[in-house]
Amino acid sequence: ELIEYRLPMPDSPTPHSIRIGNVEIVALPDGAADLNVHPAFAARGEPPIDWNPIRERNPDGFHGDHNHWRIHNTCYLVRSRGRSIIVDLGVGVGPYPRYGDMNGALPEAMRNADLDWQDVDTVFFTHAHPDHVAWSIDEATGLPRFPRARHLLHQRDWDNFGGRTPPPRYFERFVRPLEQHAVLDLLPGETTITEEVTAIETPGHTPGHMSLLITSNGERALITGDALTHPVYITEPWREFGSDADIAEGIATRKSLVDRLEADNITLAAGHFPEPGFGHVVSLEGKRWFRAL
Repeated sequence: ELIEYRLPMPDSPTPHSIRIGNVEIVALPDGAADLNVHPAFAARGEPPIDWNPIRERNPDGFHGDHNHWRIHNTCYLVRSRGRSIIVDLGVGVGPYPRYGDMNGALPEAMRNADLDWQDVDTVFFTHAHPDHVAWSIDEATGLPRFPRARHLLHQRDWDNFGGRTPPPRYFERFVRPLEQHAVLDLLPGETTITEEVTAIETPGHTPGHMSLLITSNGERALITGDALTHPVYITEPWREFGSDADIAEGIATRKSLVDRLEADNITLAAGHFPEPGFGHVVSLEGKRWFRAL
C-alpha cells in the first residue's frame, strides 16, 4: 500500500507561467498527494540517502517526520508559433487510488489560465502512465475532451501498454479511444512539433518515454515528464527509481539529462517536483541541486 492520505487541494489552483524566448509555458496543477514511500531508493551496497539537505532546499517535496514523498502532478501548456500544446493530462476526475483517491484539478487550473478545452490543438503525452493521460476522454460522452487536438504518443509506449494481455484498464479507458476517434498520432522517435518545440526520446521510465525541448531566441527549457520525478534525482541521478520499467536505462537517461540541464543552462519544468516545477540545475559545494524559480 503506497498511500497514507490525500493532500487537500485549494479550490482554485493558481497557474504559474514563464517565457522562453517567444514561447510561453504555463504550469497547470492537477493536484498533489502524500505517499508513504521515499521518492528514491538506496540500492544494496549504495550509501544511504541524506534527506535533510534535500528537504531543506525542497520542503514541499516531502511530508511527515520520515521524509516521505509529497508528489505533485502538474501539466503544462506550451504556446508556440500560434499553437497551444498541453503536455500530459493528469489523473482525471478520479478518485485515483495510487495518490490517495485524489481527484484531479486540471479543469480548475485551465479556467484560471483562461483556457478552454477547444483552445488546445495538440496534446503531447510524455508517456502512457495513468497519472499522465486521464483527462483525455470524457467518460460521460466517450468523446475526447480536447475536441480540436491531435494527441501525440510514442509508438513504443502504444505497443508496450496496448500490446499487453490484457491491456491495463486505464489504457483502454483513456488511450485506446483516442485511436478509435482517429485523433492519435504515434511518433517513431524525435519529432518536431513547431520550429521551437521538439519531442525527444528519454527512455527508461517507459520504453517510449519522451520529453519536450523548447528552444527560442537562444533560451531553452525541457519538460521532462517522469524522466526526473523528484529533486533528489538532480543531486543523485544514479539512484534507482523503482517505478522505472528499465532501471539501468532510467539512470542513464537521468544522468544525461542532469548533465545537459546544467551545462546548457536549460530551464527545467518537472511535473512531479514541488509546484510549479520550474527551476535550474546549479552546483554548490561539489553537488548539484534543483533551484526553483
